[in-house]
Order: sequence, then structure tokens, then C-alpha cells
Amino acid sequence: MKKIHIARVKLTMLLLMVFLVIQSPMNGFAAGSATGPLIMNVIPAKQATVYTSMPRITATLQDTGSGINDSTIQVKVNGIAVPFQYDMSTGIVAAATSGLPNGTYQLTIDVSDSSGNPAEQWKSMFNVSVDTGAGKIEYLALGDSLAVGMTPFKSVGLSYTDMLADNIRSFGYLGEFNKNHTYPGYTTQDVLNDIQNNVTTPNGKTIQQNIASADVITLDIGANDFIKQLSPAYTLDPSIVPVLIQQVGTNTGLIISAIKQLNPTVNIYVMGLYDAFHNFPLTAIQKQQFAVVLDYLNQALAGAAVQTGAIYVPTKVAVAADYGNNLPNPLDIHPSEQGYKAIADAFWNVMKTSYAWPLDSTLTAGNIASSSLTLNWTSANGGASDYKVYNGTVEVATVSGSVYNHQVNGLSSDTSYTFKVEAKLPNGIWTTNGPAVTARTNATSASAGHTIPQINQLTAKEISDRITSAGTSPTITVDVTGNDDILLPGTVGQLLQQANKALVIKSNGQSAAIPFSVLNDLSNLGSGDEWKDAKLKISLKAIQDSMVGDLAGAANLAIGASVKQNGQLYEFDLTLVSSTGKTIRLDRFNAPVTLRFSLVSDNTDTSLLGIYYLNESLKQWEYVGGVIGTDNGSIETSLSHNSKYAVLEYTKTFKDVPAAHWAFHTIQRLSAIHVIDGVSSQQFNPAQPTTRAQFVTMLVRALGIQSTEAHTAFTDVSEGAWYSEAIAGAVQSGMIKGIDESHFAPNATITREQMAILLVRAYEYKTGKQLETSDMLLRFKDADQVSSWAKTEVNKALGAGLMQGPDKNTFVPNGLTIRAEAAQAIYNLLEK
Repeated sequence: MKKIHIARVKLTMLLLMVFLVIQSPMNGFAAGSATGPLIMNVIPAKQATVYTSMPRITATLQDTGSGINDSTIQVKVNGIAVPFQYDMSTGIVAAATSGLPNGTYQLTIDVSDSSGNPAEQWKSMFNVSVDTGAGKIEYLALGDSLAVGMTPFKSVGLSYTDMLADNIRSFGYLGEFNKNHTYPGYTTQDVLNDIQNNVTTPNGKTIQQNIASADVITLDIGANDFIKQLSPAYTLDPSIVPVLIQQVGTNTGLIISAIKQLNPTVNIYVMGLYDAFHNFPLTAIQKQQFAVVLDYLNQALAGAAVQTGAIYVPTKVAVAADYGNNLPNPLDIHPSEQGYKAIADAFWNVMKTSYAWPLDSTLTAGNIASSSLTLNWTSANGGASDYKVYNGTVEVATVSGSVYNHQVNGLSSDTSYTFKVEAKLPNGIWTTNGPAVTARTNATSASAGHTIPQINQLTAKEISDRITSAGTSPTITVDVTGNDDILLPGTVGQLLQQANKALVIKSNGQSAAIPFSVLNDLSNLGSGDEWKDAKLKISLKAIQDSMVGDLAGAANLAIGASVKQNGQLYEFDLTLVSSTGKTIRLDRFNAPVTLRFSLVSDNTDTSLLGIYYLNESLKQWEYVGGVIGTDNGSIETSLSHNSKYAVLEYTKTFKDVPAAHWAFHTIQRLSAIHVIDGVSSQQFNPAQPTTRAQFVTMLVRALGIQSTEAHTAFTDVSEGAWYSEAIAGAVQSGMIKGIDESHFAPNATITREQMAILLVRAYEYKTGKQLETSDMLLRFKDADQVSSWAKTEVNKALGAGLMQGPDKNTFVPNGLTIRAEAAQAIYNLLEK
């Protein structure tokens, strides 16, 4: 965490009034001895729940006689001391925490006065609750004492930022709330400096990292730019007003631009200023002058927001609605809790439209007929007054906010439609992100016809004839287009085995190549007279569009990824059917079935395509691979079980890897084939060092190595660890060894020469070929720093183009490998 300088922690805005009078702290409930200090206004309060893994702990220490002995201050969480800072001018202790997992924590605070009299120990419990689930957002607050929560009476309480976080949480969206970059007395220049200097917070993340991972940012700033220009008599030199206004507008624009450069998609809300001096004992002329300057400052803030893509939130009217209770101290500019709520409500009135629909909102189509269907949807948060139903972009109905269904009539038969529903919130604003569904109406009798296509059947003789006609071809092909299914004799596997051929089933350009051993396995599932004349039913059929909406639409493919379907969803199914109609299916195939899809040409980025199967029990897609054909017109992979399969274009981006980043395309490609993951749904941390376990896991995924067991001889690799199976698979393949016979050091950062060794072994495992060594290492001036046991592999890696030096003169063998470099190395391996 950035060290809070005393000049800033003196609460500039507060001190402006402190020199006149400071009232005694209110609402302090703390205990102290008769002579010891008092510990008051502790945040988090007793039994409070905070929605951050790095809560800020604050307390006010009140001297009762001989002064506070700051060397006796102790702040502990679960008995462990945490760093803190103490501001003698305000009596406020601010402690920093970081990395607290979800759970309940005990907070204790101790202090004595200069005479050695201790305060009664503060002891309380608080809860940490951070939700990292799909769709949850990170809320980052930036700004001054208003974001901190300074009260009108020289203490720290709940800010509008805390209240906003609670509102977002109440709508089900809050993941984590972070206000560790908010400081009393901050000006626009201070915030800008923090971003440009990339200061660090207690959890080890910098402000730029926190900005990059945020989904929502609020910014309150500009008041201190004005206050610091006031004289002790509350006068303002008119000549500096234009400069002041320009400074606030320019710096705010630069702040927002810097944020947008780090995180182009983040939603930024800029707080307008309220009349903080309305209750001060000033002359009417002074108040009028301040009001004029305030209006100009708000215009500057609003202009900066609009020009840079942020949202301006006025608060002047909200606070003015009840000056007496919102600004209760006539010598302090900070709001009461009621005043902070008025500000939070002003923000929430603008923000809540984005969170009106719950994360699990759905729009479903039922009672589907040839000309009508019924739509049903989940209700919106916040008390919607009305809902609008759209067919594409055309509004078809408006229904009451208490009704969550609508029947749509007048539709065409056998036609696909996309519907959407939006809600009108109490503030009169309509949502724009409501749920949607695609459904297809039924065909009429006339259009569908009365003839039901019969399943194709082939006899044993017909199979034998096709085998003869195939000659030296390794396969025979059966096209089931228009039928989707075919019945084959139970002996088909044996016939194909005698000819050493596989069976290829084609349907509408898609195909599945089935080894004869799989067909034999299926035939052997039935026993007894009932299964004597059993037949094999093989299906490769497209799923109707309405089913795609119900199944694919319900599947949660990936957090934070954009997913686009290429072509149709197909079901592949192998079934043994008895003479009485009973069926048995294979759970797993004893040999790979090769599924090939024809690709639809629609400006698809083929490097991001993969084949996925629909796990209907979990309602999610699972990646099964995909190799693009040489003409980019097809994709194929190996199947191990019956399921529904589709080709999906998976586009994953991370906020800290913008398009301009040198590893952007590499990381996007490896994400699409599910070789690498981010450290979160939004962050990749490209500059973070890579551990040995992380790199081996990436290698194993890239090569498709399967482990037969998760056990290894390494004592530092427990079977329950997330990387245990990957390390076991790598060991079993002979690709890796430990640092000694019993240790692998999974959490040690991998060096560049260690990575070179693993890349070479992975290449040789993948290709079955030994790489030739080279003398390319001699080109680097630090070649003598490469360990003797690594020189051969480093030369091989350089010669094969698996690695290169950070620059043309050095290899840096003992340098740490960052995640972006590791990703590039894996990509290089896959391209060989």
C-alpha cells in the first residue's frame, strides 16, 4: 500500500475547519478505563461483513489526559499484527490488511497513554465475503475523503462507496469492493500521480492492476483543488478561478483517459460536487461566489466525463434536499450517514439499470405451435413497472411489471425467431441488457408432410459389397443425410475387422469415422436370445434450432469469453437395439472416433475455433479439441463418448492484455484451445513470474497428456494439489524430472534455462524426433552463465526456434519466466 504521507492524512478538507472549532466525536461506543484512552468509531464495526479481501481498518483514539503513546498502538487480526499509520492531528488509526480468505476474523486494538494507562482492549469480530462466481464484478473506488467515509465529526464511517457496494451486492452482482486507493485531502493531481507512478496497495497489487481488473470505478475528486485555494478567511482570489477550473477539468480528463487506456471496457462514474459550505457561517456574498465557482467546477467535471466516455453523476440537488441533516456540522464539509446515502442514491439511480436483471435471468419459449408461442421471463430487480417484448428489434407488446409472461401470436410456421425482453425501472429508464431467446415455430402438417422418413438399413451383404468396392481405401462411407440414423447388422464390426477398415458416417457434410473395435464393443454389450439379432443404430443428426436455444443457450461456456457458434449442433450416438426394442449404449469408446465438421464461412477466425460437447447434466460446454483442415474448410477431433457436439468460436480477452500487447494474439489463441487460464476471469497477469507447476500444467494441456494416476514420488506434490495430475502425467511420459528424486519444487519460479529443457523434451515427446543441437548459444554474451547441464537443451531450443533471447545479445538463462513469455513458448511449441 502506498505510504500515506502525513500531509495528506491530515485531512486537508477537514483541517480547513478544524482551526476554528472541532466538536467532540459523536456516536463513539467504546470502552476505556477511567484514565486510559478511548477507542471509538471502529471500522469494520462489530459483526460487520466486508466485501473485500483487503479491508481497511480504522479507529479513532481519544486522549483522556496525558496524551496518546503511539508506540503502544497495536492492531491485530486473528492475533497477528497488521501494519498501521496513526495521525496525531485527527486521532485516526488506519491499518492495512491483504489477502484475507472468506471467513470470520477477530479484530483487537490496544493503546496506552503517555502515563502507561491502557485503554480497555477493543475486541470484535468481522466477516469477509468475496464472491468470485461467474458474472460477479469488481468495484474500485478512487477519490478523496468522501470515498473514505470521513464524518462531520472527525472520524471515519460508512461512505457512499460502501453503500454503493452494498447496493450492487443486493442485486447479486458484487464480487469484491476495493477502496484502498482513496485518501483524505486528495486532489485531481494526486490521483493522476498515483496512476502514473503505479503505487501499490497492501495486497501487493498496483493501482494500475486494480484499475485493469475493475468492472466499475467511481471517482470523487476536485473539491480539494478548490479548498486548497481558499484563504483562512474563506476568500478566493478571482484571478485563479479560471486556472482552477481548467486544472480540475484537464486532470479529470487525464485520469479517465489513463483508466480507459488500462481498461477500455470499465464503467466510470464521476461524482459532481455539492454545496459543502451551505451551512457555514459565511456572508451571503461569499456563499454566492462559492456557488458560482461550484457550478463551473461541475461543468468542468461533467465535460471531462462526457469527452472521455465516463458518466457524470450530479449530487448537488440530492444533498440540498436536506442540508440540515445531510451536513449537520456547520463547520465541516463532510456529510452525515444520511448525506452519504443521498449521494449513494444519486449514483445508484444512474447505475442500477446495468444490474436490474439478475445474473441468472432467463427468457424461455414454451407452448410452441406453428403460429404462436409463450414467452416466460424472470423478474427484474428494483421493482420494474413495465416490461417490453421485442421480436428482433420490433416491439410486440408492453406488459405490467407484475406479469412475467406473454403469448406471441401471428408467427409463421417452421420459422426461427429471436425474442428479447426489457424492463422499465422506477426511475423511468428502460434496461438495454435484458434476456433473449431464439425459438423455432413448429411446421404445419402441410409443410411437414405426412410421410415420416424411415431409418436407413444395410444388410451384411450390402456391407460386404461396400467393403469390396472400397478396394484399398481404409474406410467405407455411408451417407445418412436426410435420415440422420442408420441400422447396421450386429456383425458389421467383424466384417470391417476382417478387411481392416473403419466405418465413416456422413450427414450434411459432417462425418464420423468409427474404428471396427468400437463397433465390436457395442455388439458385445448384448447377450442372450433377445439380443441374438440386435442391430447397431448409428446417429449423426442436427439438433433443431429450438433445442439449440434450450440447450446451448442454457450452457455456461466460459466466464468472460465471447462465444459464437459455427454451424449447427450435432448429436452423435451409438446404440445397440434388440429385436424387442431395448437399447444399450457404450459409455466410453475403446478407440477414438474422429468427428469432422464442415465450417461455415462467415469471417470466422479459425484459430479460435474448437469442438465442444454439451454436458447436459452440468449445462455447460466442454472443450474436446479441434484441428483445422489445410483448406480452413473443416475441423476435426477425437471423441471418446456419445454426446451433442458443436463448433464454437471462443474469443477470450483479459483486461490487462490489450490488443496492443505483444502477446495478445498468443494468449487469445492458447485460451481458445484451453491450454492457459487467467489468474481470474478478467486478469491474466502477463508480467507475473511463472512457477514450475504452472508451466508443466500448460505443457501437459498443450500436448494432451493424460495421467493414469495422480501419485508421484515427489514429497512436495500432494495428490490434492491442482497441479498433481499434470505433474504425474508429465513424469509418466518421461518429459520431466524433479530437482532431486523426492522434490519437484512446484511453487518455485521457472528459469529460462529450465524452460528450455522442458520445451525440448516436450517437442521430442510430441514429434517422436530428437532435435539436433546447435551452437546458437555462442551468439549471446552471457552464454557462460548457462548451467553446464542445460547447455545442450538451450542450444536445441534456440536452434528449433522454441525460444530466443530477450534481446539479440543476451539469453538471461537464470532470468525468471513471466506468464506472457511462457505462453509464447508454448505457442512456439504447438506451431512446430
